[in-house]
Amino acid sequence: MSNSARDVIIEFAQVGAYVKVSAFHEASMTEVSIVGDPRETEAVLKATVLKKLFFVMGKSEKKAREGTTKAKKDRGIVV
Repeated sequence: MSNSARDVIIEFAQVGAYVKVSAFHEASMTEVSIVGDPRETEAVLKATVLKKLFFVMGKSEKKAREGTTKAKKDRGIVV
């Protein structure tokens, strides 16, 4: 899986008193969002959302390698 920022679509949306920043990785179909201060620079918000995206992708990749797709006992019921 490529962790390249070139494969990522980033969207900024000002919503009232904050900015929602979403990042979507095309190849893995992974999407994350953060909420930030509109006074913060675009570069800082972009770096933060990319850091979160790559963290989530790494976590998913690790889970897939370990084969831990079983539901946890304390997380509801499996239907």
